[in-house]
Amino acid sequence: MVDIEPEEHENEVTGIPSESITIVGETELINTIIEKHRQFLETYNSEFGSLEPTVSELKGLSSDEKRERDEINEHVAELKEKRQVLYHQAKQLRIEMFDLINVNQDAQKHEQEMRLLQKEVEALDWKLQTTVMGIQKEREIVDKIKTLSARIDEIREETGPVTESDEQVKQFSAQIKEMMEGADECHKAIVSVADQSQEHHGSFVEYIERLKGVRGRHIWLQSRIKSHGTALEHWENKLKKISEGGG
Repeated sequence: MVDIEPEEHENEVTGIPSESITIVGETELINTIIEKHRQFLETYNSEFGSLEPTVSELKGLSSDEKRERDEINEHVAELKEKRQVLYHQAKQLRIEMFDLINVNQDAQKHEQEMRLLQKEVEALDWKLQTTVMGIQKEREIVDKIKTLSARIDEIREETGPVTESDEQVKQFSAQIKEMMEGADECHKAIVSVADQSQEHHGSFVEYIERLKGVRGRHIWLQSRIKSHGTALEHWENKLKKISEGGG
């Protein structure tokens, strides 16, 4: 059975008087069918060929944008992991530093303020470690921790003569600052590439939408070309058998 879609019958003539119909032979009829399939193939192949470069270009462009976006996102994920490790290490050092500060009897005159500061820093540390938040909110928390830590250092420096534990506290404080600065660098790097990732994603989506616009027609043409090609081969083989006397 010949598979000819409805739109391929737009010029079909109906209502022709039976006396005007000319009976044609089987060979002539098959030749007419073969010519019809060839015409469809020529038309569809031409359109398919004109769409092919556009489809290939859009697929390539969307693939490139997706690769760029994914590479940036992978880099951002690494930076976030490194930053979280630094936050965690800084938190652990703060715990040790606070323990040393609290055993320093000279700090008793600031005991209440110191404990409040420590409690607030610990709460912010916990939030930084366990809460999903935006870049701006995280920045605010980090800045708050820096401010509170600076006040803790001021109180510590007011406690009197330098002791061995004070030296250890200073070392812890310096290490914590170094870690927070490292986390800061990670944060800045994340911010600097975040817009790039969004730009690549936007371009990727744009190319995919454009591809959808032509891909449907491209696939339909591919299907029709295959269908008419199969039909053409069938009728050409049948004509060949007739020509060879096989019927």
